[in-house]
Amino acid sequence: MEPKFNLAEELAKHPHLLEMPGNLLMKGGREDYIGAVLCLRGTLYFKEAHTPLVREALCQCFDEFKRQAEPHLSWLWREEPPEGKPLTAYSDAKPLREMLFSMDEDYPLSFYYSSGKQSIDAPDWHFEIFGQSAWEAKIGRDLSVLEFSVPLLYQEQNPLNFLRLFLDVARRLAPEQGYAGHAYNLSPTSRDNNEPTEAFMAARMPGLDVGTAGLLANIPEFKPTKIKTVSWLTLLDHARLELAGGMEALRAQLPPSHFAFYDYGAGVVIQAGAYPSGGDGEDPKPAAYVLLNHVLKGIRYETVGSLHGGSHDGELRLVGWSADQWLKRLDVDESDIPAWRAKLLSNEPYLDATNTLPGRL
Repeated sequence: MEPKFNLAEELAKHPHLLEMPGNLLMKGGREDYIGAVLCLRGTLYFKEAHTPLVREALCQCFDEFKRQAEPHLSWLWREEPPEGKPLTAYSDAKPLREMLFSMDEDYPLSFYYSSGKQSIDAPDWHFEIFGQSAWEAKIGRDLSVLEFSVPLLYQEQNPLNFLRLFLDVARRLAPEQGYAGHAYNLSPTSRDNNEPTEAFMAARMPGLDVGTAGLLANIPEFKPTKIKTVSWLTLLDHARLELAGGMEALRAQLPPSHFAFYDYGAGVVIQAGAYPSGGDGEDPKPAAYVLLNHVLKGIRYETVGSLHGGSHDGELRLVGWSADQWLKRLDVDESDIPAWRAKLLSNEPYLDATNTLPGRL
């Protein structure tokens, strides 16, 4: 009998396995930096980033993240900071609270903490705040974004920590929508040159998230009370939950052996499967994601415009039609749902105390 594959052991032996060289699919060819790295990433869309209450909540979220990540953090990037340089070594950076509360409410928030060895490197540990200013909020551009990620090795060794952190952050920020699962973090300063790598991998791993959340948050297509996508963790506020039919309707369609619901105060977080999945096998669509996508398809955006910038030399990008197809990547015919349910129940690990948190609804 072949020994059981141990992902944590393999990742520990080959720490660079999940990294992609910079500019890999651009016309000029690869460059000597990490352009993309596979990680576990959470994204939350929330409001009122200009207020003292929410800014303090953001600081508390970072405090919780630092308990796990601080030894790995190396850089802080800021876009047009009111004082200081855009790039600071993490060891030299002022505390987040000090920076946040010295900023006027009409100044947007831009903080990107990174674990990259080089400042240009895509990090597997990262914490990013994209916050709208008060004047933008007053004209309806009031949706802000918090993202954070951990390495896949860390997730394998500490399977409940990310889930716990995601719920903690959600309870502090009361977001409208959100998701968490496998994703490729891109270079913080060279996203454009590495979007083709993300697009290429997304075609092979339907469980991946793609796109830059901060650029999507306030475009017209993102205004309706809908969601961008589903993932291992999918967050719905009360308004979206009701549009999806309510808690009992979702429970009736999602077997409790593989789906968990958690209350975060302003809505629910749905855990789809025991572990996050990018997708593999003959049909790479993760079965739990397919079933959740099916029941939430009615509240999913039909388009978000584009997920990437325009092509320079014909390289692959998720723009226009291809971006719309990405939104639909988990769609299957209604007649196929029983087969996907059977696949989930027969092939996928069940939820238990090792992969869920206490207090499930």
